[in-house]
Amino acid sequence: MLLPGCGGSVAMLGCLAGHTVSRVSEKPSRIDIALYVAGSMSRGSAISASENLTAECLQVVDGELVPQEEEEASSTLQLDFDNGAGPVTNYPVTLPDLITLRRSTAVPNIRTFVHAAGDAFPSGGNLAALPDGPTAEQRDAAPYHAAVLVTAADGSVKRSVLHTVNGYTFTGKASAEAAGKVLAGVVRAGFQTPAEVFGRRFVEVVEGSNVVDF
Repeated sequence: MLLPGCGGSVAMLGCLAGHTVSRVSEKPSRIDIALYVAGSMSRGSAISASENLTAECLQVVDGELVPQEEEEASSTLQLDFDNGAGPVTNYPVTLPDLITLRRSTAVPNIRTFVHAAGDAFPSGGNLAALPDGPTAEQRDAAPYHAAVLVTAADGSVKRSVLHTVNGYTFTGKASAEAAGKVLAGVVRAGFQTPAEVFGRRFVEVVEGSNVVDF
């Protein structure tokens, strides 16, 4: 499933998960991570999301990408994004972060979720008639958040939350920062994630981004 600022979510969730995994003293065994999507969606993101909502929901189990069982795919997760809304319902979805998080953290079990606030996911109507994307004012009014639970082998859990700007804004700014680092020689050969190449604090290069631990 592609979400608003999907390219940016790899950096957002990768850095957040890497940070929280580093807080776990025992070997981490599971990551449950969710993205709080707010504000209006672009035409491309809306069409992609509508096409994928009925697709098979995936997860990582023992290091392998596998379909969720029917009861698992309908199970929700309550998470508090530390944004004043309290615990909210998050729905399981297939995010590309299933692959990138497995790569960057080596945690064997991973599930990804989304909470859509307001009209983030348009329903009905002619999606092709939607605008190219939200205006600057709309983006400023709809910041994103992410929350993660990392479960250790002994059953203990660490939780962290990321507060950041709107996904579309984040993607542009993070991409520019990444390009600057690559031009400065901060590179690695082969397939890499932002968190692997630039470190788990890379998310903080985007003004307005900060991680809170619980």
